[in-house]
Amino acid sequence: MELLKNKRVLFIYGHGGMENLTLSLSKEFKKRWNTESCFFGGSKGGDQFLIKNGIPSENIYINEYSDSIKNFSQPDVEFIKKAEKKYDFKSWDVWQISAPRKKKRQKFSAEKVLYWMEYYLKETERCIHQFKPDYVVLYGIASFSGVILYQMLLKHKVRVLEIINSRIPNRFTINDDLENKWPLLVKEYNLLKKRDLSTEEIEKAERFIAEFLEKKFKPDGVGYKDSFKQKVSKYISYAKTLSYRKQIPDLRQFIWPFANKILDLTGTFEMPVNGEKFAYFPLHVNPEASTSFYGRWFVNQLALIENIARSLPCDYKLYVKEHPYNYSSRPLYFRREIKKFPNVRLISPHANAVDIIKSCDLVLTITGTAGWEAIMLQKPIITFGDAYYNLFEEVIRSKDLRELPSIIDQKIGTTNDKIKTLKFINAVFNSTFKGMGVMPGNCGKSLEAQNISLIVDGIEKYLKRVD
Repeated sequence: MELLKNKRVLFIYGHGGMENLTLSLSKEFKKRWNTESCFFGGSKGGDQFLIKNGIPSENIYINEYSDSIKNFSQPDVEFIKKAEKKYDFKSWDVWQISAPRKKKRQKFSAEKVLYWMEYYLKETERCIHQFKPDYVVLYGIASFSGVILYQMLLKHKVRVLEIINSRIPNRFTINDDLENKWPLLVKEYNLLKKRDLSTEEIEKAERFIAEFLEKKFKPDGVGYKDSFKQKVSKYISYAKTLSYRKQIPDLRQFIWPFANKILDLTGTFEMPVNGEKFAYFPLHVNPEASTSFYGRWFVNQLALIENIARSLPCDYKLYVKEHPYNYSSRPLYFRREIKKFPNVRLISPHANAVDIIKSCDLVLTITGTAGWEAIMLQKPIITFGDAYYNLFEEVIRSKDLRELPSIIDQKIGTTNDKIKTLKFINAVFNSTFKGMGVMPGNCGKSLEAQNISLIVDGIEKYLKRVD
């Protein structure tokens, strides 16, 4: 493929097993197209892992910071102001992607935050100028530094290949901007809107919906259970990575399952009530890029729940379903605040989300998978963030909460057009590729040789179709 042959490709590594994934992808790129691979990342010890696996140190750019640093230089505010304008971001905005992840970060002084902004801006510029990449391969946005990197790449006209979990099992796609608009989905859906679906396309979408209703499957990496062999391989890799970083394991991952079970016994949660009319809002994991960045103006879920509850007709309840993973990590007051509204029920994380969507009259979500599931079930949807399925014309994106009551009155109890729904489902299939586009930390299968080959196949097909 001439588009990639002999090109310079920058791989972004980090936590969640991304050192392993990017290393495997780089080897496959090299084998197929003789690319020159470079690596950029900030995970402690990640460079040592790459070096011990054959990557020359001069091909690795380390860009890490320590929360515990105390002696830092005074930030150059004028430099940061110019960078904000040049790269189209706001420091205080993107910092909120990283700040909630650790309590001590929320106590940083303004000077310390700006110090790290300046540091990352300068280091990222040096990396781009040093490696001069033609392409960058990355997975998701998880920190303020990720947004800065992404914006710089776009400004320098470097081609971004962001691997995206498509919400269809064993399929992924590619994104190339910070608006969560999948470029190939936009292209495919616009084409389908101009013509009638074939009998085969209608049957394909209907089979997928029927399979979804039967199996109630979730996106790759959600609830996935590794085989014994995959678990052993993952934990060995995890142990090696920790040894490079000279860190102990994050013990929270072992504590959360027990804390969740204790919380389940407290009577905090309810189950859906048969025959009750309700709108549905599934809680998001936070902090995550889905809320901290793509839904950042509505990231305060407590405030959003209050506004939704106040906007519902008097004969409706709002079902707020707790997320099924690590929900005990939320502060105690969080659930108490939700339960104080008389027309809100806090639904158990163990209630079946698909059954809830089937029974509800409206789905409201920031950017969650529930929106995609609601589309398949022809349910009305209101979103508050940058979701790829906002492209579907039956979805309403709420940007002004003053208009929420009228939007809810307009959508609640309606049914989405079936033909439009089938077209959108076909467009999602047509814009995705075989392979699991998830971090190894969420699914050990993503590191298997077959999956690495499928991801690279998909990248090649994507570039051929969008260019």
